[in-house]
Amino acid sequence: MDKLFTHHNLHQILFLNDLLLAPVFILIIYLLAKKHVASKKSVLYEKYFIMALMLRLASAIVMALVYQYYYNGGDTFTYFSFAQAMREVFNADKSAFFKIAFDLKDNAFLAVYYLGEDSAFFFNPSSNLTIWITVFFSYLFFNTYILISFAFSIFCFYGCWKIFMLFCNIYPHLAKEFAIACLFLPSVCFWGTGILKDPICLGALGALTYHIYKLFFEKTKVFKRILVIIFFFLLLKVIKVYIILSFMPAYSFWIIFRYKDTIKSQFIKSLMSPFLFIISATIGLFVFIKIAQYSERYAFDNLARTAKDTQNWIFLSSQVQEGSGYSLLVVSYTPMGMLKVFPKAVNVALFRPYLWEARKPILIPAALEGLISLFFTMRLLYKCGFIRFTKLIIGNPEVQFCLIFSIIFAFSVGFTSYNFGSLVRYKIPLMPFYYIALFILADKEKTPDIKIKKKPLQTKPVIAKPLPL
Repeated sequence: MDKLFTHHNLHQILFLNDLLLAPVFILIIYLLAKKHVASKKSVLYEKYFIMALMLRLASAIVMALVYQYYYNGGDTFTYFSFAQAMREVFNADKSAFFKIAFDLKDNAFLAVYYLGEDSAFFFNPSSNLTIWITVFFSYLFFNTYILISFAFSIFCFYGCWKIFMLFCNIYPHLAKEFAIACLFLPSVCFWGTGILKDPICLGALGALTYHIYKLFFEKTKVFKRILVIIFFFLLLKVIKVYIILSFMPAYSFWIIFRYKDTIKSQFIKSLMSPFLFIISATIGLFVFIKIAQYSERYAFDNLARTAKDTQNWIFLSSQVQEGSGYSLLVVSYTPMGMLKVFPKAVNVALFRPYLWEARKPILIPAALEGLISLFFTMRLLYKCGFIRFTKLIIGNPEVQFCLIFSIIFAFSVGFTSYNFGSLVRYKIPLMPFYYIALFILADKEKTPDIKIKKKPLQTKPVIAKPLPL
């Protein structure tokens, strides 16, 4: 009878308790969400919150079924399997469990003894943190994969909702478009679920985007926001530091140019623009270098080697497993060599796989989404013309932030993934921001002579109160 319920099995993540408990928890989450929406008294909450949340939970179930019955394995299996192994260590030797948990470096032999020859995965800092998060949730949610997956998915949804609310407060008339960008993109809904690093990263990124903006421009709950920002910053730094490397330079541009909007004199604005550009570029570069130096693996001297190692491993495994690998034909891994493949890497992350490159059924939705992204981008560029398109970008701090982050991040994942299956998952943090930029540009293109009034920076939002942490 015990074998019907969750136990340590390298080839299985779904058990009878998943089937029994999932409907109960969906009902509980739905009732809590209804109560939360009623307390907000907001049109946006009433219109989108429950629908988007239920879509995430449905996506989490589909994700689990795909990994169990289509992939028959994968990263989510590995994280869950290691979590089960650590639960067994806790039951067998609580002292060993806490030594491994809080002092892994000095107890490496102990970890190898209990976890076996596959323990190398456990020693990777980002994987290790993801495993411990899974262990923590396993004790809260009856050691049930689907319920733990719901926790990961809701956290990702929290970050996406924060991005949605933030940009709706700035551009209230684009709420419908931002809902598509942040809440209903198929790839984000699907890959932003499950026991994986990706939902954690997108959730943390959304929270950072929201709370840093509120801290700088509304100055509310200052101490609380600083603690939240530090927590999510460190979380991203450990799990995927290249997200921070892409995010902070772009965000520094946004903050400085948004501050410029508070200046009333048009003459002073024009006079300050070159200086602000230099200052923001300097700050962005400084942040980039400092974080890169702090993280040895992604320091610039090692960036090419890291990318090359990742590319070779993923591309080789993809070919061996008849996967969907791709190549950028990198000639050299020098800064100049990487600069030459920059457009290719960005293109592959934003628009590929093309339809004829989707060799597996699981990649067809990603190919269709890439085709829509390419069509929307080219149509907007064609309607505006290159010069006006560039002016629209230069004249809008939100678009600058979203595009700078999206392009830097697209290069990061496009240059290192070398497998479409992995790329579709890795690129989800950029997708909401890229579509937000496109929707704002499309709106500006339709109303070239009308300036949309933005909400004053120093006033509180009138659309909805921020979600409680």
